[in-house]
Amino acid sequence: MRRTAAIGRCLVLSCLLLPMVAHAITGGEVIERMQERFADAKSYEARFEKQFYWAVLDKSMSREGHIYTRRPGQFRVEVDDGDLVVADGTTIWAYNKANDQVIVSHYEGELRTPWEILVQYTDGYRPVSVKETKIDGQQAYELTLQPRDDVPAHLRLQRMRVWVERKDWYLLRVEQVEANDDVRTYILKDHRKDKKLKDELFTFLAPEGAQVVDQRVTPGGP
Repeated sequence: MRRTAAIGRCLVLSCLLLPMVAHAITGGEVIERMQERFADAKSYEARFEKQFYWAVLDKSMSREGHIYTRRPGQFRVEVDDGDLVVADGTTIWAYNKANDQVIVSHYEGELRTPWEILVQYTDGYRPVSVKETKIDGQQAYELTLQPRDDVPAHLRLQRMRVWVERKDWYLLRVEQVEANDDVRTYILKDHRKDKKLKDELFTFLAPEGAQVVDQRVTPGGP
């Protein structure tokens, strides 16, 4: 009897001392936590780099800039070469410095918002693998996503890879491989959440002399 009790105590002690087996996180859970982190922010800003690789030309280009967002629907994306996109929640202004032209459109239109470019993957893509890795010195999850069957062929990417920081769930990088093997990469750094942003960031005044193309439907118009 004593021997049985002693064995029982040893088994209990062994179970307490053994390391707990951690639940392996899924790609869907990583994306959900990253989206929740982004959606929960009253304001958000980060530096970004956008890289593009033309496969047929074996040529690359890179642009850097700054992104700001403020709930519920304001954002500003400014590129170091002078291009700018500003949204106040109702209207989007897209300024191209090289053409000295401003395109004005409704918020709900063809121009994708930062949320759609960087965060919203679940509608069209599903994670097929997730692994722990390190990127730019930060511990991260690397996800590989593939298009769902219902994504139209002309919009379908070969695959997408996403890197999410493991501690604060910040999005670090998005890599999109297109059907023709071109590669589009977004790199985010210097994340700042819930900092006070000036109202002026989300207003726009066209530069003097710039051509303004207003694509909004006017009252009583077609």
